[in-house]
Amino acid sequence: MAWDFDEGGKFGSEKAAEDYARRNGLSEADFRTRRKGDQVELEIRRSAVDGRSLRDSNEGRKDGWF
Repeated sequence: MAWDFDEGGKFGSEKAAEDYARRNGLSEADFRTRRKGDQVELEIRRSAVDGRSLRDSNEGRKDGWF
């Protein structure tokens, strides 16, 4: 079964992206990161969010919200 992931933002490091995901109660199975140049893209499994809003304090994020 394939999971659908949505963009969760761009961060300056893997740690910043992972910390953000964990602060929002996501398990490691619910997100993934991918390095693109000097940024890290965070992707969040759509079913993990399930319509709830994630806390966004902009810590470490380099762009907007999904």
